[in-house]
Order: sequence, then structure tokens, then C-alpha cells
Amino acid sequence: MAKIELQDFVKYGKLFEVYKNLLSTDRQNTMRDYFEFNMTLAEIAKDKGVSRQAVLDTIEKSCQKLDEFENALHYVEMISLFEEYKGRAPRELTEKVDKILRKI
Repeated sequence: MAKIELQDFVKYGKLFEVYKNLLSTDRQNTMRDYFEFNMTLAEIAKDKGVSRQAVLDTIEKSCQKLDEFENALHYVEMISLFEEYKGRAPRELTEKVDKILRKI
């Protein structure tokens, strides 16, 4: 993953939002800089005193971890399904889905 495409940027941004606490503190900080603060690899590297390649490696490994978490838990997938179908379901079911979403 030499360059993160826009759709992947959005995907991993969402996964990071959900699973960030499962990453190490160093990976959290790098991913936050990249996905939330929109810093470049060069900016993050300078800030951390490492090479751009080291930053890219951290981001790639973190994205792999986020994929592993989602493949095991399917949390983001479930939320998307709830959101997609809650408007089409009967009112009672929609209310139950909303209640579940508020707990999550």
C-alpha cells in the first residue's frame, strides 16, 4: 500500500475510529496524525524523528491490524447494516435498532 486511495482512507478512518484503542499507543498516535489531523508522511516523520518509510510501515501494519479486528468482530459492518435497514423496518424494530446503536 504505497499510497492510500480515497476509498481506503475513508475505510481505515472509520475502522480507526472504532478500533483505535486496540492499537499500541505509538500506532494510535501515528494513525491519528495521518487520519484525523491529515498530516503528511514527511510531517509525521519529522515530528517523530523517523524516516517516511518507517511512518508508512507503521500505517500499513496498523491498517492490516484494523482489517484483522474488523474481520474478526464485524462491528463496522453491523453498524452499517443497522443504519441501512433501520429506515425500512417497522417502527418497533427501528426503535430497537436505535436503542442498540445508542448503547454502542
